[in-house]
Amino acid sequence: MTSADPSNRAARRLDAAAAAYRFKALDPEARWGFKAGSGTTPSQLSCLVATVAVAGGAYLIVGLLRGTAWGGFLWHEMTAYQYIPIPVIVFSIWCFAFLWLKALKIKAQRAVLVAPVLPTGNTFTLTAETADAVVDRIDAIADEPERFLYLARVRGVLRMMRNLGRVGDVDQLLASRAEQDDLSAESGYTIIRGFIWAIPVLGFIGTVLGLTEAMGAFGSTLGTLQDGSGSGSSQIASLVTNLTGVLDGLKTGFVTTGQALVSVLAIQLLLVSVKRADEQLLDDIQSTCNRTIVSRVRITEQR
Repeated sequence: MTSADPSNRAARRLDAAAAAYRFKALDPEARWGFKAGSGTTPSQLSCLVATVAVAGGAYLIVGLLRGTAWGGFLWHEMTAYQYIPIPVIVFSIWCFAFLWLKALKIKAQRAVLVAPVLPTGNTFTLTAETADAVVDRIDAIADEPERFLYLARVRGVLRMMRNLGRVGDVDQLLASRAEQDDLSAESGYTIIRGFIWAIPVLGFIGTVLGLTEAMGAFGSTLGTLQDGSGSGSSQIASLVTNLTGVLDGLKTGFVTTGQALVSVLAIQLLLVSVKRADEQLLDDIQSTCNRTIVSRVRITEQR
């Protein structure tokens, strides 16, 4: 019975049903009902929903508690200073949501690296004739194999084995697919890099607004000194008021910049860790392909 026999194919699916790798069970976005992004890159909709939920919940809770000492302090830090903290917080939450979802998707992709794509036993060789059977085996152990980077790469190479003349061609094709996955993974970081650039810029905008406010208040202070009208006590009160405005402006500048820089530092450190895990996943996929596919390939060179 050939591998293309429908009954044989159905039997393999039934045998592997209990150990199937189900994409909707492994991928966090698919599990929660969202349209999953490709590979390990989360979709923008998932990140947006997570950002709205977390940011909205945080502002709602702090807003309800702003009558308390800590609630009032947090509410002031989250909304004051020319409202600069609001976009800083929102962009930061988006970045953290992106990295959190990406870490979960990397874990999901790693789960299939141990999938038994080839029959056990050292006597099995991978040829153009047995490649179709391996493709059917992959289709049996995973419900959506094209959504898994490792299985999609193996399936793509096996489907082209009939057109390959040398073992080296398989290796080159795997390397080409690996390069495509690398480029796709790298492009997935474009948006978060944009936010990492925008967050400190918002802090610097807060600095400009704060210094502008401070300079305006300082000008009023100089005007009060030059005026010299009124009693001594009234002049002192006016000076105190104007100097308070100067300090408030400086505080706006320093606090907004500090908030933005601390946020970017935390995001960047987490980004380095997640990006390293992403790169390690792609390296492990390539090494697994070489170990399980290239080492088993036997192709008779075409004449």
